[in-house]
Amino acid sequence: MTTQPSARADYVSQLEDARTEIARLQSRHVKMVWVRTCLFFLAAICLFFGYGQLAFRLPLLTLGWLSVAAFFVAIVSHEHLRLTRLRFESQANLMERLLARLDRNWDKLPDTKLLPELSELTVADDLDLAGNASLLSLLSLAGTPPGKRTVQRWLSENATWEAVRSRQQAVRALVPHRDLRMSIIKTVQANSDGTEDVYGLPKWAQSPDWLPQHRIAWALSYLGPACVGAGMIAVMTAIFTQDKTALPNIALGLLGAGLVLNVLVTVFWGSWIHDIFQQVTGTHQATFQFANVFDSFEKLPSDGGLLDDIRRTAVEDLDCARAGFGKLLWIVRLANFQRDVLMYLVYLALQLLFLWDFRVLKLLEGWKHRFGASVAGWFDSLGVCEAVISSATLADENPQWCFPQPQLDKAIRLKAIRLGHPLLSDTARVENDLIMTTDQPLLLVTGSNMAGKSTFLRALGLNLLLARAGSPVCATDFSAPLFDLATSIRVRDSLRDGVSFFMAELKRLKEVVDQAQSQSDNTENPVLFLLDEILQGTNSRERQLAVTTVIERLISYGAAGLLSTHDLDLATVDAIAQVSQIVHFHEYFETVEGREIMRFDYKMRPGSTPTTNALKLLKLVGLE
Repeated sequence: MTTQPSARADYVSQLEDARTEIARLQSRHVKMVWVRTCLFFLAAICLFFGYGQLAFRLPLLTLGWLSVAAFFVAIVSHEHLRLTRLRFESQANLMERLLARLDRNWDKLPDTKLLPELSELTVADDLDLAGNASLLSLLSLAGTPPGKRTVQRWLSENATWEAVRSRQQAVRALVPHRDLRMSIIKTVQANSDGTEDVYGLPKWAQSPDWLPQHRIAWALSYLGPACVGAGMIAVMTAIFTQDKTALPNIALGLLGAGLVLNVLVTVFWGSWIHDIFQQVTGTHQATFQFANVFDSFEKLPSDGGLLDDIRRTAVEDLDCARAGFGKLLWIVRLANFQRDVLMYLVYLALQLLFLWDFRVLKLLEGWKHRFGASVAGWFDSLGVCEAVISSATLADENPQWCFPQPQLDKAIRLKAIRLGHPLLSDTARVENDLIMTTDQPLLLVTGSNMAGKSTFLRALGLNLLLARAGSPVCATDFSAPLFDLATSIRVRDSLRDGVSFFMAELKRLKEVVDQAQSQSDNTENPVLFLLDEILQGTNSRERQLAVTTVIERLISYGAAGLLSTHDLDLATVDAIAQVSQIVHFHEYFETVEGREIMRFDYKMRPGSTPTTNALKLLKLVGLE
C-alpha cells in the first residue's frame, strides 16, 4: 500500500506544478497574441486588395477568408488558453493559502467575516473566531455562502454529541481522500468571489415566476413574432405567386410591425430577463462548474451518515442535483447565446425575429416548476460538504491532533492532554495538560504579565469550538461535555454609550452568570466560563469579594471554568480555594551580553505563582 505524502509535501508539489504550467501558458499567450495580430492584418490586406483589383483576386480572396476563419479559431483557442491559465492561477493561489495556514502566516491569508447574526457574539470577539489570525482563517475552506454559513453555525452553536459524532464520522471518512477534497475546493473557489451574487440560482428557484407577473410583455412576446412570421409567409407567397397587388405591401407592413414590436419589447423588458439569466448562470458561468461539483459528490466515500445524505441529494434522489443540472445546462446554453462572441449575430437574429429571450425564459420557468423546490436542499448539502471538507483537511494537515470524545468519568469534568493553541504554529506552540474534576470545577490561573494565562484560556476555548464542528482538536487526548462557552476576556468601555470599563465588566459578568443560570439544567451543554483578569477597575478588597460572589453563583448553577488573575490573594479566599485547582505560569531571566532578558516557557505548573514581574518590566523599559 502506497503511503500518502504529507499534506505540506503535496501542497508544495502542486504549487510548483501550477507555477510551471502558468509560465508555459504565459509563453503560449505571448505567441498567440502575435498569431492573432498577424492573421488579422493578413486577412485585412488580402481582402482589401482582393476586392479592390482584378489581378490575383481569387487567390487573395481565398487567402483572406481563410485568414478570417483562422483568426476566429485563434480567438477561441486564445480564450481556452486564458481560462486554462486562470484555472492554474486559482490552483496556485489555493496551494499558497493552504501553506500559509500550515505556517500560520496570517498576513498571507484574507481576513474572515462573521455572519451578521453572529457579529455580536461575545465568544466570537474574545476567542478570535473571525478576522485576521482567527479560527475561521485556519479552519474554513468554504468558498460558497452556504458553506461559510454552515462552518460558522457549527462553530458558534451548541451541538449534541449525536450531531458531533455524525460530523466526526464524515470527517474521518474524507481524510484519506485528499485528491477528491482538493478537486472540490478548486472547482468551488475557481468560480467564487465569495459574494451572494454568484449563487443566485437558489434565490431565483424560490422566487415567483416573472412571466405571469408581466402579462403584457408575455402577450406582446407572441404578437411580435406572430407578425414577423405572418409577414415572412406573406412575402414568400407574394414572391412565388408573383402577386403585384396589395399582398407585398401587407407582407412588408406585417414584417416591419413585428420587427419594430420585437425591438420595443426587447428595449423595455430585455434587461430584466437578462438579469434573471445572470442570476441563474452566475458569474463566470458558475452553473456549469457547480454541475461538475455535484457530479463529483458521487465519489464521496460512504460513512453511514452525512456523506451518504449529501450523495443522495446530489446524484441519487429523483429530484437530485445531477438530474436538475442535466436539464438546466442546455437551457443555460441557450440563454448564453448573447454572451458568446461567435453566436452573438445568431442571437440578434433570433431575438429580432422570435424574441428569443422570452422563449428561453419560458423554458427556465418550466424547469423551476419541476426542480425549484429542491434547489435550496442541493446548496445546503454543498454547504455541509464544504464544512466537512474543511475539518477533514485540518485533520489531514495535523495527524497528531485528536478527535474529542464525551467524558464518561463522572469525577472528571474535562480532560485535555498536551493541549495547545491551534492558531499558533507547531514551532511556537507550547502544550499543557489539564484535568478539571467535579469537586474542583474552577481552574484558578495565576502568573506574571505575558506569561501565557490569556493564551491558555483561549487555547481551551478555541478547541472546544473546534469540537462542535466535528473537527480534530489541538491535543493528543480530549474528553469533555460540549460546553456552552461564556467568556469575559476582551472588555471595552464605550464613551458613546457612557459606559465605563468597570461597568462594562460588570455587564459582561452579569451576562455570564445569566447564561450559566439558563443552562443549569442542561447536562448536554453545561456552561464553561473563561474569565480573564476580571474587575480590574476596583480595589483589591472589593475585587476579591465581587469575584468570590460571581464564582459562587456560577458554581451553584453547575458551571465550570477558568479564572486568570494577577491577584494572588484570591487563592487564599476559602470560597475560591475549596472549589479550585490553582496553577500558575511564570517567567525567568537570563543575562545575555550583560543585559538581563526576560524569558517565558509557557508551561503550566501547580500552585500559585511564586514570582511577579511588574517591577522587572519597569526596569527593562527604563522606567525604574
